[in-house]
Amino acid sequence: MGLPKLTFTLKKAARTVAARTSQSVVALIIRDSKANGVHAIYQESDIPSTLGADNAAYIKRAMIGHINRPSVVYVSVIAAAAEIATGFSALANYSYDYLCGPVDISAADATALAALVKAQRKLRYIGKAVLPNTAADDEGIINFVSSGIVVGSTTYAAAAYCSRIAGILAGTPADCSATYAVLSEVTAVTATATPDDAVDAGKVFLIDDGRVRKLSRAVTSKTPLSATEPEALKKIKMTAAIDLIRYYAMTAVEDEYLGKCANSYDNKCILLTAVRDYLKQLEDSNVLKAGSSGAKLDADAARAYLVKQASDAGDTDEAARIRALSDEAVIKEDTGSYVFLNLYGWVLDAMEDFNIVFEVTDAV
Repeated sequence: MGLPKLTFTLKKAARTVAARTSQSVVALIIRDSKANGVHAIYQESDIPSTLGADNAAYIKRAMIGHINRPSVVYVSVIAAAAEIATGFSALANYSYDYLCGPVDISAADATALAALVKAQRKLRYIGKAVLPNTAADDEGIINFVSSGIVVGSTTYAAAAYCSRIAGILAGTPADCSATYAVLSEVTAVTATATPDDAVDAGKVFLIDDGRVRKLSRAVTSKTPLSATEPEALKKIKMTAAIDLIRYYAMTAVEDEYLGKCANSYDNKCILLTAVRDYLKQLEDSNVLKAGSSGAKLDADAARAYLVKQASDAGDTDEAARIRALSDEAVIKEDTGSYVFLNLYGWVLDAMEDFNIVFEVTDAV
Protein backbone atom coordinates (compact mmCIF):
# COMPACT_ATOMS: atom_id res chain seq x y z
CA MET A 1 0.00 0.00 0.00
CA GLY A 2 1.54 3.28 -1.06
CA LEU A 3 1.08 6.83 0.11
CA PRO A 4 -1.22 8.07 -2.73
CA LYS A 5 -4.18 5.84 -1.83
CA LEU A 6 -4.05 6.69 1.87
CA THR A 7 -3.64 10.39 1.09
CA PHE A 8 -6.67 10.28 -1.21
CA THR A 9 -8.76 8.52 1.46
CA LEU A 10 -7.80 11.03 4.14
CA LYS A 11 -8.51 13.96 1.82
CA LYS A 12 -11.95 12.52 1.24
CA ALA A 13 -12.34 12.08 5.00
CA ALA A 14 -11.41 15.73 5.52
CA ARG A 15 -14.09 16.80 3.05
CA THR A 16 -16.58 14.60 4.88
CA VAL A 17 -15.69 16.17 8.23
CA ALA A 18 -16.05 19.67 6.79
CA ALA A 19 -19.42 18.83 5.24
CA ARG A 20 -20.73 17.03 8.29
CA THR A 21 -19.79 19.79 10.70
CA SER A 22 -22.04 22.03 8.60
CA GLN A 23 -24.95 19.64 8.10
CA SER A 24 -25.02 16.82 10.61
CA VAL A 25 -27.20 13.77 11.18
CA VAL A 26 -29.96 13.30 13.77
CA ALA A 27 -31.27 10.00 15.12
CA LEU A 28 -34.51 9.56 17.04
CA ILE A 29 -35.87 6.66 19.06
CA ILE A 30 -39.67 6.65 19.20
CA ARG A 31 -42.31 4.25 20.48
CA ASP A 32 -45.21 3.38 18.22
CA SER A 33 -47.39 0.38 17.46
CA LYS A 34 -46.78 0.81 13.72
CA ALA A 35 -43.79 1.07 11.36
CA ASN A 36 -41.33 -0.65 13.72
CA GLY A 37 -37.75 -0.63 12.47
CA VAL A 38 -35.28 2.04 11.31
CA HIS A 39 -36.32 4.64 8.73
CA ALA A 40 -34.15 7.21 6.92
CA ILE A 41 -36.04 10.49 6.65
CA TYR A 42 -34.74 12.97 4.09
CA GLN A 43 -37.99 14.85 3.59
CA GLU A 44 -41.38 14.89 5.23
CA SER A 45 -42.83 12.53 2.65
CA ASP A 46 -40.44 9.84 3.96
CA ILE A 47 -42.15 9.82 7.37
CA PRO A 48 -44.21 6.60 7.65
CA SER A 49 -47.85 7.55 7.32
CA THR A 50 -48.91 5.03 9.97
CA LEU A 51 -47.03 6.75 12.79
CA GLY A 52 -49.01 8.54 15.48
CA ALA A 53 -49.49 12.30 15.11
CA ASP A 54 -47.20 13.17 18.05
CA ASN A 55 -44.39 11.03 16.69
CA ALA A 56 -44.73 12.45 13.17
CA ALA A 57 -44.65 16.00 14.57
CA TYR A 58 -41.60 15.10 16.67
CA ILE A 59 -39.75 14.02 13.51
CA LYS A 60 -40.83 17.15 11.65
CA ARG A 61 -39.43 19.35 14.44
CA ALA A 62 -36.05 17.67 14.05
CA MET A 63 -36.09 18.48 10.33
CA ILE A 64 -36.49 22.24 10.79
CA GLY A 65 -32.82 22.69 11.60
CA HIS A 66 -31.14 26.06 11.93
CA ILE A 67 -29.05 27.66 9.16
CA ASN A 68 -29.15 24.28 7.42
CA ARG A 69 -31.40 21.28 7.89
CA PRO A 70 -30.03 17.95 9.12
CA SER A 71 -28.74 15.93 6.17
CA VAL A 72 -30.91 13.00 7.29
CA VAL A 73 -32.95 11.94 10.31
CA TYR A 74 -32.76 8.26 11.24
CA VAL A 75 -35.81 7.11 13.17
CA SER A 76 -35.71 3.91 15.20
CA VAL A 77 -39.31 2.91 15.90
CA ILE A 78 -39.79 0.42 18.73
CA ALA A 79 -42.86 -1.10 20.34
CA ALA A 80 -44.44 0.64 23.31
CA ALA A 81 -43.23 -2.02 25.73
CA ALA A 82 -39.70 -2.26 24.32
CA GLU A 83 -36.64 -1.23 26.31
CA ILE A 84 -34.94 2.00 25.26
CA ALA A 85 -31.80 -0.08 24.66
CA THR A 86 -33.64 -1.88 21.85
CA GLY A 87 -34.05 1.35 19.91
CA PHE A 88 -30.45 2.33 20.60
CA SER A 89 -29.10 -1.03 19.41
CA ALA A 90 -31.16 -0.83 16.21
CA LEU A 91 -29.15 2.29 15.29
CA ALA A 92 -25.78 0.56 15.74
CA ASN A 93 -25.07 0.39 12.01
CA TYR A 94 -25.93 4.05 11.39
CA SER A 95 -23.61 7.01 11.81
CA TYR A 96 -25.24 10.05 13.40
CA ASP A 97 -24.27 13.08 15.47
CA TYR A 98 -27.25 13.82 17.71
CA LEU A 99 -29.68 11.41 19.34
CA CYS A 100 -33.01 11.91 21.10
CA GLY A 101 -35.30 9.51 22.91
CA PRO A 102 -39.09 9.27 22.59
CA VAL A 103 -41.29 12.34 22.56
CA ASP A 104 -42.50 11.52 26.08
CA ILE A 105 -39.31 9.88 27.37
CA SER A 106 -39.40 9.06 31.08
CA ALA A 107 -36.72 10.08 33.54
CA ALA A 108 -35.69 6.43 33.87
CA ASP A 109 -35.33 6.00 30.10
CA ALA A 110 -33.40 9.27 29.82
CA THR A 111 -30.98 8.07 32.47
CA ALA A 112 -30.65 4.69 30.76
CA LEU A 113 -30.07 6.26 27.35
CA ALA A 114 -27.46 8.62 28.80
CA ALA A 115 -25.63 5.63 30.27
CA LEU A 116 -25.67 3.83 26.91
CA VAL A 117 -24.29 6.89 25.11
CA LYS A 118 -21.56 7.47 27.70
CA ALA A 119 -20.46 3.83 27.50
CA GLN A 120 -20.35 3.80 23.70
CA ARG A 121 -18.43 7.08 23.51
CA LYS A 122 -15.50 5.32 25.15
CA LEU A 123 -15.26 3.37 21.87
CA ARG A 124 -15.84 4.79 18.35
CA TYR A 125 -19.31 6.21 18.91
CA ILE A 126 -19.67 9.93 18.11
CA GLY A 127 -23.35 10.44 18.97
CA LYS A 128 -24.38 13.06 21.50
CA ALA A 129 -27.75 12.68 23.19
CA VAL A 130 -30.13 15.60 23.70
CA LEU A 131 -32.12 14.59 26.77
CA PRO A 132 -34.61 16.38 29.04
CA ASN A 133 -33.51 17.30 32.56
CA THR A 134 -30.60 14.85 32.57
CA ALA A 135 -27.51 16.11 34.37
CA ALA A 136 -24.92 13.62 33.16
CA ASP A 137 -21.62 15.52 33.54
CA ASP A 138 -20.48 14.30 30.13
CA GLU A 139 -19.64 15.99 26.82
CA GLY A 140 -21.79 13.40 25.07
CA ILE A 141 -24.98 14.47 26.86
CA ILE A 142 -26.83 17.74 26.21
CA ASN A 143 -29.15 18.56 29.10
CA PHE A 144 -32.19 20.46 27.80
CA VAL A 145 -34.26 21.85 30.68
CA SER A 146 -36.88 24.27 29.33
CA SER A 147 -40.58 23.86 30.09
CA GLY A 148 -43.74 25.70 29.14
CA ILE A 149 -42.71 25.92 25.47
CA VAL A 150 -45.71 27.46 23.70
CA VAL A 151 -46.22 26.90 19.98
CA GLY A 152 -49.61 27.95 18.69
CA SER A 153 -52.19 26.54 21.10
CA THR A 154 -49.91 23.76 22.35
CA THR A 155 -47.54 23.84 25.32
CA TYR A 156 -44.62 21.42 25.24
CA ALA A 157 -42.38 20.00 27.94
CA ALA A 158 -38.63 19.62 27.45
CA ALA A 159 -38.84 16.02 26.22
CA ALA A 160 -41.11 16.86 23.30
CA TYR A 161 -38.76 19.62 22.12
CA CYS A 162 -35.49 17.70 22.31
CA SER A 163 -35.76 16.77 18.63
CA ARG A 164 -36.03 20.45 17.71
CA ILE A 165 -32.85 21.19 19.66
CA ALA A 166 -31.04 18.28 18.01
CA GLY A 167 -32.10 19.59 14.61
CA ILE A 168 -30.77 23.06 15.43
CA LEU A 169 -27.42 21.61 16.47
CA ALA A 170 -27.24 19.42 13.36
CA GLY A 171 -28.07 22.35 11.11
CA THR A 172 -25.41 24.71 12.47
CA PRO A 173 -22.39 25.14 10.14
CA ALA A 174 -18.83 24.66 11.38
CA ASP A 175 -18.12 28.40 11.37
CA CYS A 176 -21.24 29.28 13.35
CA SER A 177 -22.73 28.47 16.73
CA ALA A 178 -26.17 27.35 17.85
CA THR A 179 -26.00 29.88 20.68
CA TYR A 180 -28.94 32.29 20.35
CA ALA A 181 -30.47 30.32 17.48
CA VAL A 182 -33.98 31.71 17.08
CA LEU A 183 -36.99 29.37 17.34
CA SER A 184 -39.45 31.50 15.43
CA GLU A 185 -42.40 29.18 16.05
CA VAL A 186 -42.14 29.51 19.86
CA THR A 187 -44.23 32.35 21.30
CA ALA A 188 -43.52 31.85 25.00
CA VAL A 189 -41.42 29.76 27.36
CA THR A 190 -41.10 29.43 31.12
CA ALA A 191 -38.11 31.50 32.21
CA THR A 192 -35.08 29.67 33.59
CA ALA A 193 -34.11 30.95 37.01
CA THR A 194 -30.52 32.24 37.27
CA PRO A 195 -29.63 31.55 33.63
CA ASP A 196 -25.91 32.20 34.08
CA ASP A 197 -25.78 29.58 36.80
CA ALA A 198 -27.75 27.19 34.59
CA VAL A 199 -25.20 27.55 31.78
CA ASP A 200 -22.35 26.99 34.23
CA ALA A 201 -24.16 23.85 35.38
CA GLY A 202 -24.19 22.49 31.83
CA LYS A 203 -27.84 23.17 31.03
CA VAL A 204 -29.34 24.21 27.69
CA PHE A 205 -32.61 26.14 27.64
CA LEU A 206 -34.69 28.68 25.75
CA ILE A 207 -34.52 32.41 26.41
CA ASP A 208 -37.26 34.98 25.83
CA ASP A 209 -35.50 38.32 25.30
CA GLY A 210 -38.77 40.18 24.76
CA ARG A 211 -38.41 40.03 20.98
CA VAL A 212 -37.76 36.37 20.12
CA ARG A 213 -37.34 33.00 21.77
CA LYS A 214 -33.83 31.63 21.27
CA LEU A 215 -31.42 28.97 22.45
CA SER A 216 -29.11 29.66 25.36
CA ARG A 217 -25.37 29.16 25.14
CA ALA A 218 -24.87 25.78 23.44
CA VAL A 219 -23.03 23.84 26.13
CA THR A 220 -22.65 20.17 26.96
CA SER A 221 -23.45 18.79 30.41
CA LYS A 222 -19.72 18.40 31.10
CA THR A 223 -19.02 20.15 34.37
CA PRO A 224 -16.70 20.56 36.10
CA LEU A 225 -13.62 19.84 34.03
CA SER A 226 -10.70 17.94 35.46
CA ALA A 227 -7.22 19.47 35.37
CA THR A 228 -6.37 17.48 32.21
CA GLU A 229 -9.59 18.12 30.26
CA PRO A 230 -9.78 20.92 27.66
CA GLU A 231 -12.30 23.74 27.93
CA ALA A 232 -13.56 22.72 24.47
CA LEU A 233 -15.48 19.80 26.02
CA LYS A 234 -17.96 22.29 27.48
CA LYS A 235 -19.08 23.48 24.03
CA ILE A 236 -21.31 21.35 21.81
CA LYS A 237 -19.88 22.71 18.55
CA MET A 238 -16.29 22.00 19.52
CA THR A 239 -17.06 18.57 20.94
CA ALA A 240 -18.82 17.66 17.69
CA ALA A 241 -15.82 18.76 15.61
CA ILE A 242 -13.38 16.83 17.80
CA ASP A 243 -15.56 13.72 17.53
CA LEU A 244 -15.63 13.85 13.73
CA ILE A 245 -11.92 14.63 13.31
CA ARG A 246 -10.93 11.69 15.50
CA TYR A 247 -13.48 9.28 14.03
CA TYR A 248 -12.68 9.87 10.36
CA ALA A 249 -8.92 9.88 10.94
CA MET A 250 -9.10 6.53 12.72
CA THR A 251 -11.45 4.85 10.27
CA ALA A 252 -9.59 6.10 7.17
CA VAL A 253 -6.25 4.91 8.53
CA GLU A 254 -7.69 1.56 9.51
CA ASP A 255 -9.39 1.04 6.15
CA GLU A 256 -6.30 1.85 4.07
CA TYR A 257 -3.36 1.05 6.36
CA LEU A 258 -4.27 -1.59 8.94
CA GLY A 259 -2.60 -4.90 8.17
CA LYS A 260 -1.44 -3.73 4.74
CA CYS A 261 2.19 -2.84 5.40
CA ALA A 262 5.05 -3.54 7.79
CA ASN A 263 5.18 -1.48 10.96
CA SER A 264 8.55 0.10 10.15
CA TYR A 265 9.70 3.59 11.01
CA ASP A 266 9.64 4.56 7.31
CA ASN A 267 6.02 3.43 6.95
CA LYS A 268 5.08 5.30 10.11
CA CYS A 269 6.53 8.44 8.54
CA ILE A 270 4.44 7.85 5.41
CA LEU A 271 1.38 7.61 7.64
CA LEU A 272 2.34 10.85 9.41
CA THR A 273 2.61 12.67 6.09
CA ALA A 274 -0.89 11.58 5.10
CA VAL A 275 -2.39 12.48 8.49
CA ARG A 276 -0.76 15.92 8.44
CA ASP A 277 -2.28 16.53 5.02
CA TYR A 278 -5.67 15.48 6.42
CA LEU A 279 -5.35 18.07 9.19
CA LYS A 280 -4.20 20.73 6.72
CA GLN A 281 -7.35 20.09 4.67
CA LEU A 282 -9.37 20.77 7.83
CA GLU A 283 -7.50 24.03 8.31
CA ASP A 284 -8.35 25.02 4.74
CA SER A 285 -12.02 24.25 5.49
CA ASN A 286 -11.97 26.47 8.62
CA VAL A 287 -12.63 23.55 10.93
CA LEU A 288 -9.16 23.97 12.48
CA LYS A 289 -7.23 27.20 12.97
CA ALA A 290 -4.66 27.82 10.23
CA GLY A 291 -1.20 26.71 11.25
CA SER A 292 -2.37 25.03 14.47
CA SER A 293 -2.45 21.38 13.48
CA GLY A 294 0.10 18.64 13.24
CA ALA A 295 0.86 15.01 13.88
CA LYS A 296 3.82 13.21 15.39
CA LEU A 297 4.78 9.81 16.65
CA ASP A 298 3.93 9.66 20.35
CA ALA A 299 7.22 9.00 22.11
CA ASP A 300 5.68 8.84 25.59
CA ALA A 301 3.10 6.24 24.56
CA ALA A 302 5.70 4.18 22.68
CA ARG A 303 8.08 4.27 25.66
CA ALA A 304 5.34 3.22 28.08
CA TYR A 305 4.36 0.32 25.80
CA LEU A 306 7.93 -0.92 25.33
CA VAL A 307 8.78 -0.62 29.03
CA LYS A 308 5.68 -2.61 29.94
CA GLN A 309 6.51 -5.29 27.37
CA ALA A 310 10.04 -5.63 28.76
CA SER A 311 8.86 -5.57 32.38
CA ASP A 312 6.17 -8.18 31.73
CA ALA A 313 8.87 -10.39 30.20
CA GLY A 314 11.08 -9.89 33.25
CA ASP A 315 13.78 -8.15 31.18
CA THR A 316 14.86 -5.36 33.53
CA ASP A 317 17.89 -4.45 31.41
CA GLU A 318 15.71 -3.88 28.35
CA ALA A 319 13.25 -1.81 30.38
CA ALA A 320 16.12 0.35 31.64
CA ARG A 321 17.47 0.76 28.10
CA ILE A 322 14.12 1.93 26.80
CA ARG A 323 13.69 4.41 29.66
CA ALA A 324 17.09 5.91 28.84
CA LEU A 325 16.31 6.46 25.14
CA SER A 326 15.65 9.94 23.82
CA ASP A 327 12.28 10.69 22.24
CA GLU A 328 13.91 10.66 18.81
CA ALA A 329 15.33 7.22 19.43
CA VAL A 330 12.34 5.59 21.07
CA ILE A 331 9.98 6.36 18.17
CA LYS A 332 12.27 4.32 15.91
CA GLU A 333 12.01 1.23 18.10
CA ASP A 334 9.97 -1.80 17.04
CA THR A 335 6.52 -1.47 18.62
CA GLY A 336 5.11 -4.71 17.26
CA SER A 337 1.69 -4.14 15.73
CA TYR A 338 1.07 -0.87 17.57
CA VAL A 339 1.37 2.62 16.06
CA PHE A 340 1.25 5.51 18.51
CA LEU A 341 0.23 8.82 16.97
CA ASN A 342 -0.38 12.21 18.53
CA LEU A 343 -2.66 14.47 16.46
CA TYR A 344 -3.28 18.04 17.53
CA GLY A 345 -5.02 21.16 16.32
CA TRP A 346 -7.04 24.17 17.45
CA VAL A 347 -10.75 23.77 16.70
CA LEU A 348 -12.11 27.14 15.63
CA ASP A 349 -14.85 28.51 17.84
CA ALA A 350 -17.63 30.80 16.69
CA MET A 351 -18.16 34.40 17.84
CA GLU A 352 -20.45 34.32 20.87
CA ASP A 353 -19.21 36.97 23.30
CA PHE A 354 -19.11 40.62 22.33
CA ASN A 355 -17.93 43.75 24.08
CA ILE A 356 -19.21 46.69 22.05
CA VAL A 357 -18.46 50.25 23.10
CA PHE A 358 -20.11 53.26 21.44
CA GLU A 359 -18.17 56.40 22.19
CA VAL A 360 -20.00 59.70 22.06
CA THR A 361 -17.81 62.65 21.17
CA ASP A 362 -18.54 66.34 21.44
CA ALA A 363 -19.66 68.03 18.26
CA VAL A 364 -17.03 70.11 16.54
